[in-house]
Parts: sequence; structure tokens; C-alpha cells
Amino acid sequence: MLVSVMMLFSSVTGGSSVSQSAADDYLKAIRSTDFCAHALGGIDGYSYTNSKEALEQSYKKGARIFEADIHLTSDGEAVLVHGWRKNDYLYRIGENNYPEANKADGSDYVPSYDEFMGFSIMGRYTPMDMKMLADFMREHGDMFVMVDIASEDYEGTVRAYKAIVRSCGGDDSVLSHLITGGHTKDMIAAVKSVYDFKLYNLYYSDEILSDDLDTDDFISYCRSEGIQSFSCAEAMYTDEAAKKLKEGGLISFVYTINDEDKADRIIAMGADIVGSDHIQRY
Repeated sequence: MLVSVMMLFSSVTGGSSVSQSAADDYLKAIRSTDFCAHALGGIDGYSYTNSKEALEQSYKKGARIFEADIHLTSDGEAVLVHGWRKNDYLYRIGENNYPEANKADGSDYVPSYDEFMGFSIMGRYTPMDMKMLADFMREHGDMFVMVDIASEDYEGTVRAYKAIVRSCGGDDSVLSHLITGGHTKDMIAAVKSVYDFKLYNLYYSDEILSDDLDTDDFISYCRSEGIQSFSCAEAMYTDEAAKKLKEGGLISFVYTINDEDKADRIIAMGADIVGSDHIQRY
């Protein structure tokens, strides 16, 4: 299957030695593990912290493939956080960081960059911005990060990825190690309009299949756009879909699985990578 993926890489690397090296290292990383550290990995029983300590712990334990949630602050800076909703504060960021006025009506609260970076995540962990992640990636050149900005429209996706590129200083040694993309064809187009990324991923869901696409069409679209992988929820990774998608030569990421028996079953079905908070078999 990974031989088929090499053909997709050949259409996007453009002959760059940095890009070809990244492609080779990416396939090596995929071959070396079955697991991805979801939201930089769980820590002390907590998930979705997207924190400095979670990243450092996961890497030390052997993780080389990560997923990170990235959103913009009120002043347009890219930071690592699952989102700005009530539950994000109550269960992920910390209730103390959620203003009383917003708590009263349950509304979203988008902090400024300085405010967010002054938070203590769950009262104990260090928040991260995209620049911190880029610096860590420069120091650890064998890691790859799947970017999740959730489901955004075209304009929102452009804004988010422009902030990501800016935070990375336009450094292709980092940007070529980001697995970029999104949930829709519009998001893919938006990402490609911002920067010539080398790794692309499309979410396989009812949302995109309802857009006059069946699984075969999804595979054809990925091939035509140089998209090397797909991600999906466990419910979408049926026996039939798994067989077709594997035959289509796409790298597969299935999220988010924290039960070891379930993870083993999904891997046995053909999944390349299982995203997990707490299974750390790297």
C-alpha cells in the first residue's frame, strides 16, 4: 500500500531535497508505529491539553506522529487548543480561565494571545502557541504533526493557515512535516492557496460523502489532489470502507480510540495509525 502512496508524493515534492527527505521520513514514521498522540497525547489522565508537557512526554515515550488542535486567538495568533466553547474550558483548558459572564450564558470566549499564554492549562500545564511547536519540531526533525483546525469555511481556513505559516517563519523544514488539510474540498483548496505544503489529509465522513461523492470518488479525488491520507471516526471505518480505502493506496488515521482491544481490532482491519489519548504504544 505504501508503494502506491509514493506516487502521490511524487506529484507534490517538486524535486526538492527537503521535501523528498520529508516524504521518506514520513513513510518511515508511518511504518514504525500504529499510534498517533492525539492532541499531543494524554498526560496524568487528562486529554486534549495540547500542552508543552504533553508534547515532551509523548515524544520521550517514543511518539513521532502527533495530532494538534490549532485555533486563532482574538488577535489572530495560532495557538494549540481544541476550541473556545464552554466544554473546552470546563474539561480541557480549565474552568478558572472561563469568564463568569460567559459561564453564565455558556457562550464562547476567545481570549487574546497574551491572555491565553498566561493561562495554566487544567491548573498545571503550559499552553503552547504554534511558534513553540515549530521550535520543538526543528529540534526533533523526525516528528510529524497532523493539523486540526476543526471544520472551517474557506476564509476561516485561509486565516488559520496563514497564521500557522507565519508562526513557522515560512520554514519548509517545519511546514513539510505538517500533515495539513481539513474536512471539505473547500478546506483543501484553501490550504493549497496559502502554501505549497507537502502532506495533505482529508477527513472521510458522511459530510463529504454527501457532496455527491461515494468512497470510490473520494479516493479518486484524493489522488487527483495529491492527498496522501485520510482520517475518520471509528464509526466510518467499516470493513467495506477499510478494504476500499486501503486498496486505494491512502494512509489511514482513525480517531480517537482509547480502548486497547478496539484499537487492535481497527489495526487488524487495515488502519495504519490509530489516534489515541492514552494508548501510548509508540
